[in-house]
Amino acid sequence: MLDVSLAHVSFARGDFALHDINLTFPASTHTAIAGPPASGTTTLLDLIAGKIRPSSGEIRFGTRVVNDVGESRRPLLHVTSSLDVPERWSVRHALVAAVRRRTLDRIDRQREYDLAIEKWKLGALAVRTIRTLSSSERTLVHLARIELLRPGILVADRLLEHLNAAALDEVADAFFRTLRVAGTTVISAPSARAELGATDRVVVLAAGRVVQQGTAAQIYAEPLDEASALATGSVNAIPVTVNGTTVDSIIGTWDVDHPPFQGSGVALVRPEAFSIARPGEESDLIVAVEEATFESGRWLVHALLSGGITLRVSLPAEVRMHKGKLLALSCAAANFPLIERSVEAPPTSVPTDAIPPMSSSR
Repeated sequence: MLDVSLAHVSFARGDFALHDINLTFPASTHTAIAGPPASGTTTLLDLIAGKIRPSSGEIRFGTRVVNDVGESRRPLLHVTSSLDVPERWSVRHALVAAVRRRTLDRIDRQREYDLAIEKWKLGALAVRTIRTLSSSERTLVHLARIELLRPGILVADRLLEHLNAAALDEVADAFFRTLRVAGTTVISAPSARAELGATDRVVVLAAGRVVQQGTAAQIYAEPLDEASALATGSVNAIPVTVNGTTVDSIIGTWDVDHPPFQGSGVALVRPEAFSIARPGEESDLIVAVEEATFESGRWLVHALLSGGITLRVSLPAEVRMHKGKLLALSCAAANFPLIERSVEAPPTSVPTDAIPPMSSSR
């Protein structure tokens, strides 16, 4: 197995550019490339795959520089969410064509084919043509083909994008666990945050630059940038002003020992950082419930502060919830990461059921 490395790689096309990318992808590991739209994730994968060439810098597979080596000659498999086989083929034809590309005898090819059919529950689909399959069914066939091909390096761009959301966690775990056992080096742009749990490392891009890298848990706990926070979960970017050691915001004022900047910025606040204030406990803020959905055993609430500022808040299932309900919340504001940047006026929304102040209703 080969390490993949990029040294001072840059790429420019039109108004977009990747700037001085220095990364190593160790053999037999799984690295996710994440970031907001137009951050450069697909461009970076295309550079590694050989679809495009860097403007400067070097891409190496092992010790070999591959800048001028085309995609078809690189020892990798580059895939997207599209199943790249003729629409007229049957599922059986597509899988047999994949396993025949490996140096196996007839008995082993049949065994590998049977295992793929059983694992991905494709028996009922085997005789159907690709054109008759749903998006989720195509994805399962796609995953079975990749496993049968057993690539040494897999470059995957939003591979699971068309998978049914209800099956995403289970399918992603089964697929990436199989590749890990096979020793495949996986470099992927995930289609959903759920895929990050199967990775060894996450690299976050923003505006064509690497802004943070580490495990998904590390980046979630200590994001260095708003893009990093969003890549690993939901977050509220709350405008703040830092003056000395005092931080002032719409959710209150607090002190920090060593603020990272002075002036304007944002506090990155996870929805689960809020909790219901207990009886007799002083609350940090009062919000009105505008919308609430129940996900993974918790309430995900869109709550409104005074002035129509919206917060996303995660609360336990036992909290009784209805639109317009007022909630007294507490939070450990001193632990929120502070990011320096110019701040626009925060977006506001008008509550439909929250009771207006008495002065405005007279």
